[in-house]
This record gives sequence, C-alpha cells and structure tokens, in this order.
Amino acid sequence: MRSRALRGLSAALLVAGGSLALAQADLDVRFEPPPELHVGDRARLVLVADVPADMPVSVTPQATGDALEVVRGRLLRTDAQQPDARPLVFEIPVAARAAGNGVVRARVRSFTCDEDGDCRATSAEASLTVRVERAVGE
Repeated sequence: MRSRALRGLSAALLVAGGSLALAQADLDVRFEPPPELHVGDRARLVLVADVPADMPVSVTPQATGDALEVVRGRLLRTDAQQPDARPLVFEIPVAARAAGNGVVRARVRSFTCDEDGDCRATSAEASLTVRVERAVGE
C-alpha cells in the first residue's frame, strides 16, 4: 500500500509541480560557497539537500537579475552526484552573463512519511547571492 501511495505522490509531485499544496518541511537545503565567477564563465553551484531516503526529489533552481543564468531548470534525485546518498548533492549549472550580483534560489520538493505510512508533500528553499566579476583582461 505504501509503495502505491508513494508512486501516486511521486507522480503528483513531478507532474503538478507548483500546483501541489506543500507543507514546509524540516528539510535541510543549503548552497555551498560558490567559485569565483567572471563574465563568460560557466560553473556549477553546489546545492546540498538532506531529504528522506527513497523519496522522490525535485529541485527547481532559478536566477534573479542579469548577472547569472540557470542553464537547467529542473533536477531530480537521479541527477544528484550519488542518488542513493544522504544528503544529496546537486550541481546546478549556471552561466555568468554580466558583472554584478545575482541571486540563485532553489526549491526542493519531496515527501515525508510517518510510521503509519501516511505521507505528505514537503518543500524547502535555499538562496545564494553570487558576485560576477568582469571578464579577466577587461
């Protein structure tokens, strides 16, 4: 029964996306300090997400401002460096577009289940301000 419920919840999470009512969770989600970035650089920002094992995970990154562009808009558990590890480590690809500050946010969605097998959708968000420097030689 729990397996069927999880499959249904997983499908709802991945298909419905933002329309699913989510409870704020005790998920631990944080960015690691970024590398130094210059205009024109491509990099991967590291996001660490401690989510329950064997639960589906969806990561939705986005950038605010002109300095950075998020190159990939959705990551799943299978995109983590080690999908069976805890915590999960994701590399979010970005491109440095302009000198200045940019903010990258990532919303992580998953599920938690109690001892009775009752599961609920959960989410957490992390943000990171990134400074993009002028290209070397400018």
